[in-house]
Amino acid sequence: MATNLTHMTGVVTPGQLRDLEDAPFDVTYIFPAKDFGAADFVEDIQTPPGFRGKVRAISLYDVTETFNAVTTPARVDIGSGGDDNAYAISASLGLLASGAALTPALTNGVTHIIPANSQVEVAGVAPTGGTETGIATVAVTIQYFK
Repeated sequence: MATNLTHMTGVVTPGQLRDLEDAPFDVTYIFPAKDFGAADFVEDIQTPPGFRGKVRAISLYDVTETFNAVTTPARVDIGSGGDDNAYAISASLGLLASGAALTPALTNGVTHIIPANSQVEVAGVAPTGGTETGIATVAVTIQYFK
């Protein structure tokens, strides 16, 4: 599980959180060494209490195994338990090479604004066809606001 603002109670004081109420702020969640070739994966993020959000970026880096795209390429979806890609869908990860990095274009999901007090799911969708491969660190940046 990624560290998020709700886990930082000793670092971010209630006063600092109140100061952020009128100003949007970004939080980047990092999920190291995800093996897209092995299977789909899901990681959970809990939004900060009382804040809505919008996915600003999905980045992949520290690629240690080249991605393949024989039938369908890998991608990253951001959504909820009821809708895997409600908030954002990444463009194809294509043939992302070992040692490369990528910040794919995003498409808004159906509900692209993340409701306050939500659990967000980051879903890595595996490539299909041939020998599925691809290992990378995944980072998701969400901008929060009241």
